[in-house]
Amino acid sequence: MRHAPALVSIALLSGCAWLGLGDRTPPPPLPTPPPQTAWVVGLDGRAIGQVTFVEGSGGVLIRLEISQGALTPGWHGLHLHQTGDCTDAGQGFSAAGAHASHPQAPPQHGLLNPAPPEAGDLPNLFASPTGPISGEFFSQRLTLHVPATDGRAPLLDRDGSALIIHANADDHVTQPAGGAGARVACAALPARP
Repeated sequence: MRHAPALVSIALLSGCAWLGLGDRTPPPPLPTPPPQTAWVVGLDGRAIGQVTFVEGSGGVLIRLEISQGALTPGWHGLHLHQTGDCTDAGQGFSAAGAHASHPQAPPQHGLLNPAPPEAGDLPNLFASPTGPISGEFFSQRLTLHVPATDGRAPLLDRDGSALIIHANADDHVTQPAGGAGARVACAALPARP
């Protein structure tokens, strides 16, 4: 009976493997969601540009292209909002709802605040007085995966999301929207199928 403890240990290890407890192999990576492109519309409801969202390693790349003269020259705040709805252009895109936020603890608006920023907070966009307007932004707080992965906010959830361009710059500190002013342009991402 000297070998009985060894046999019990082997039986326990075999049971753990059978239950999946002994398997430490990480799950396969999720397939990369396809890029999402949306029209950017102005207050008159007409298209003024396009935005493309591309899932990357640990975040989303946002590529924005706006026609020359579509925005007033200077800095403009950019935020992602909770609802993919730009149908109320004449009323200032209020249907897009509030800023997108993390599924976890409520954050505070502003990239320069000591608290974690909202998931929808982005750097400002500069509109040159001459030539088309373009920019690329990367956010580690967002994802195109549904459901969300790694605690990032999903852009393609049950009601989609909207990229909002504001009339003024975001100071990245003031609540609730950095003093960025009125919503002047919107791009709607669809809800999850």
